[in-house]
Amino acid sequence: MTHAPSADWLAELTRFDPAKAIDDPPSWDDAAPFLSRHGLAGIAAYNLQYRMPFARAPEAVKDMLLGHMQGISGDTIFKLMTLKNLVGTLEGRQVVLLDGAAFGETLYPHIAFRPVPELRLLVAPKDVEPIELAMRGAQFFEMDSEEPDPDGPAKVLFNDRFFVKLYAHLLPHAAAEPGLLERAIPAKALGAGVFRLEAEDALLVHVLSMARRGFVVPLMYFVDLRQMVVGEGPPMLGRGPGAPLDREVVLSRAKAFGVERALWASMELTAYFHPDVAEKAKALQPELGLPIRKVLETAVIHPAKELERERQLRGVGKLVQLLIG
Repeated sequence: MTHAPSADWLAELTRFDPAKAIDDPPSWDDAAPFLSRHGLAGIAAYNLQYRMPFARAPEAVKDMLLGHMQGISGDTIFKLMTLKNLVGTLEGRQVVLLDGAAFGETLYPHIAFRPVPELRLLVAPKDVEPIELAMRGAQFFEMDSEEPDPDGPAKVLFNDRFFVKLYAHLLPHAAAEPGLLERAIPAKALGAGVFRLEAEDALLVHVLSMARRGFVVPLMYFVDLRQMVVGEGPPMLGRGPGAPLDREVVLSRAKAFGVERALWASMELTAYFHPDVAEKAKALQPELGLPIRKVLETAVIHPAKELERERQLRGVGKLVQLLIG
């Protein structure tokens, strides 16, 4: 029988300013693969090796986690450099980074802290076909994804190394969609056509993606939310992910996007997994009636707190309908 670490233990281990020591988890042998599975190996490796001198992690565990950290760094750099080299062939068309590729530089002090399993790009509907055609020149070809993607990519491309997914539509309310591209912030280091979502949009799109999975996601996603809620990203990167959030803008866009219930649930879970930002997270919760809050608590919040629950629940479609609309 495996023993998952507690939420409190994980919160402390994944802080960017951790204490110098940490209690042992129920089992270090179980904790190491758990951290890797949830995308937390890079942060854990750095903290245990360099920030927590009095932690009693076995050397074999630290070595394994450091190996993951090095792998994440090399893998992420390769993917982003591949994208940068492609930009010149896109003839000025805009691509907006989503998920991990948008967060490594903006939310984390080290690129090896945030895995990037695939490149997820938001593009204008009219640009899907031209961008796919341009990417064929770099040996990216359309193929089925390894797992169904609830966010509904327009194209799934693969080059024998990694997937690139193109999204033309993300939001439940299509009328709000053009604003995502219009407000996007240039990611200048990656080329003239590469952008990131504005801070408030990045938070809500990330919440939406998590909700479509019933919040059965790697716990790294909640570290992403923690850092967006904190809002202390590098100022030189502008108003992209990690910039200070405007609460009124978050709430008004959550309503326009159709994700108010998803936002409420995500902030409740962020407060649970990262108590140090609970006050800031709860301040971003929209006002919901008591009956719907009770339903969300029962159907979403309590099950999502079970760290061993790593598969979708039966009836997840009905759960998503509850969260999004």
